[in-house]
Amino acid sequence: MNRSMDAGTAAGVIASHVPYLFFVRMDFSQPLCVCSASYDVFWNGINWVGLCTLGNIEPIQEQASLEAIGIRLTLSGVPSELIAITLGEQYQGRPCQIWFAPLRDDMRLLVDPVRLFYGRMDTMDTEVGDTATITVSAESRMASWDRPKIRRYNNEDQQGRYAGDRGFEYVAQMVEKNLLWGR
Repeated sequence: MNRSMDAGTAAGVIASHVPYLFFVRMDFSQPLCVCSASYDVFWNGINWVGLCTLGNIEPIQEQASLEAIGIRLTLSGVPSELIAITLGEQYQGRPCQIWFAPLRDDMRLLVDPVRLFYGRMDTMDTEVGDTATITVSAESRMASWDRPKIRRYNNEDQQGRYAGDRGFEYVAQMVEKNLLWGR
């Protein structure tokens, strides 16, 4: 699939030597925002923790057909205090994003990073020592394309989603209601 690229990014990535960073964000109750720099980077209003070596990101593929493509990424060197948020939470279905950022010669961002992947976390393996290693499998948003969206159009379901909303309050009474129309 073709993507458009602004002139600054295009010029930055065709140079003979292109330093770059990857940004990874996994949305737990407290988002885990890390980058592949050896120092912390402030971008997009967030301080991204530098892990130096991010680990491994499998090649991100795109298909011309409507097909869900997943990725697998490994974050190594995650400080143990950041790993606590990943161990005790429900993470499946939460957003996972990856950005690519070409850098200038002074190691600052050349242009705004390009988002390479946006999907949902599926499985996660964590190894904890002095630092932690997290291996995450994420699926693209297309994976939910064929899944049924179960929704009941009744008051109980509406209250579960939007507490206090009274839009479906009288639906149960209307099911067997006999209406005289046009008399």
